[in-house]
Amino acid sequence: MSVPLEYNARSMPPADVAKSFIPPEIHFVSLISRNHTLLLGPRGSGKTTLLKMLTLRALTGWTHPRAAEFSSQVTFNSAFVPADIAWGKQIDALEALDFKAHRKEAAFVIHTLRALVHAMREAAELGARGAPDHLKHLAVQITPIQEENFAKVLSQNLSIRPMLNSLLGVELALESKLDAINAGEVDKAFSVDAFPSKISLVISAFNGLTGNDDRRWALLFDELEIAPTSIKSFLLSGIRGFDERVLVKLAMAPYMEDVAFERTPASPQPFHDYQTIQLSYANKEDAIQFSIELFTNTFSRLGLTVSSIPTVFQSPVNEASFGRRGRKRHTIPPEFKSLAEKDDSFRKYVLDKRLFSAEYKFNENSFAQDIRKVLPIVVARDYYLRKFEQGRVVANRSRKSHFLYTGYPSIVEITEGNPRAILTLVGPMAQGYQELVARTNTIAPISTTSQAQAIRRVELLLTSLLQVIPLDLGGFEAGKGLLDFVDQIGRGFEDRLLKRPFSPDYVGTFILDENVTPAVVSAIGKALNAGAIIHVPQAEGGPDSLLRGLKGQRFRISYALASRYRLLLTLGDKVNLSKLLLEMRGVKVPETQKSLFDEGHEA
Repeated sequence: MSVPLEYNARSMPPADVAKSFIPPEIHFVSLISRNHTLLLGPRGSGKTTLLKMLTLRALTGWTHPRAAEFSSQVTFNSAFVPADIAWGKQIDALEALDFKAHRKEAAFVIHTLRALVHAMREAAELGARGAPDHLKHLAVQITPIQEENFAKVLSQNLSIRPMLNSLLGVELALESKLDAINAGEVDKAFSVDAFPSKISLVISAFNGLTGNDDRRWALLFDELEIAPTSIKSFLLSGIRGFDERVLVKLAMAPYMEDVAFERTPASPQPFHDYQTIQLSYANKEDAIQFSIELFTNTFSRLGLTVSSIPTVFQSPVNEASFGRRGRKRHTIPPEFKSLAEKDDSFRKYVLDKRLFSAEYKFNENSFAQDIRKVLPIVVARDYYLRKFEQGRVVANRSRKSHFLYTGYPSIVEITEGNPRAILTLVGPMAQGYQELVARTNTIAPISTTSQAQAIRRVELLLTSLLQVIPLDLGGFEAGKGLLDFVDQIGRGFEDRLLKRPFSPDYVGTFILDENVTPAVVSAIGKALNAGAIIHVPQAEGGPDSLLRGLKGQRFRISYALASRYRLLLTLGDKVNLSKLLLEMRGVKVPETQKSLFDEGHEA
């Protein structure tokens, strides 16, 4: 039996999120640790899902084989603060009415207090109905008298009037307080500066009345990037100043223009005051296991039992793809001979290495350096080029790019471990496959045609988003938004791979160097948040380096767009972005050039 797929966890109750949740183990283990956490990821990377999975209602309904193991390691109760309500609709309304800043802050504070009391009510409900063994440490036993006393303490200190002397009554009273914001009745007692003390008060009252002073509470703030600047600054700078019983876990896009971490001794420091989790994967190998499990689970939800992801996908004819299996170690791949016949620059490489000579010695080192390293480059050039002579392309093949990326593991790798991309790829493909099996009564691997269509959908998922993101940068096509900017970067890498003489060194990453303007940095940041650009952390950089500025960082094009630009599914070497973009514009850069797109230079 199949179930409808939901592509966004924002509107899903935590219990429904839990039904299909596959934990990305490295990230989830870090998230459930008792640390302040910054959760960075582009759209669709699962930030909201991960936060919701820390709530009691999600943990209670989770049936994954390792659910009990992971849940028993969660040593804090969690309050989920949804951004779409707390910082989206209501804050937008306040902006439109030109309300003063303290009312915006009050909305944030009261929303968070309400979420905290809701989490306390969840803990009490779990205690009342009986918790499974692995969740008993998160359940709370509370009597009606204790609830009444809690309501009395908060009514006096938060200036609320609960109609019911219970946890539910307090939650409803805070809801009523929120409604009063639009009427202008909220006073300045709920400022951001007073936020830590308000939180501590609520926790002290609840923990004290229920007999566990040391119980810890996590505040889970979703989509921090859309919060007002003052609130973002407060949360990012105030991590180290919270009550020791409070954990703060902030989910946000990788790039925010209006706020960043300061570099001062007094500011929060990574590892000392917080940990950072990045939900994008620089290396495809890091995402493969999680992706396979999510692929398998998604097929299962759609009614297909898949025993092996590697074998469920048909390999292309002659295995002309990046997703190849069974390469023989002591033979020259057929693409080498094919490319040498039509590409004089590669023919020179073959002759220099004596690859077709009977005297060529096959060993691990020679195979790795001369054949395995350049094989993806050879496959791509052989697939796309019809003739390359005297340093230029004489003729291209009019081949559709998507078929080159079909077959395992390429079709898995292009999803980048992004849950939304995986759902987009698998959903319609699995449905079509079911219909085919029912119609023909035969079972066979999913065809390369179906795979190519699915890869195209994943590409469209990104390009359609990029088209509606505005680009504040001259010299690009109007109406295409951010897509035209990303296209120029992608085409720059494509030119280096296919339109220049063969090189054994693939260039697939770029450095956001000093010779770019703030507008270019902003464009990269927006592409990063959309998932079209992926950060490649450098060894000397910290885990939160993106929040301290993008310049000097290394990036690559998302593999989901690799078929659009005919690129390899590997990192390769790096080039400065300013050089790459200027190459695409045919601009010769003088030594005196200081920044990209300076006035007076050719666009």
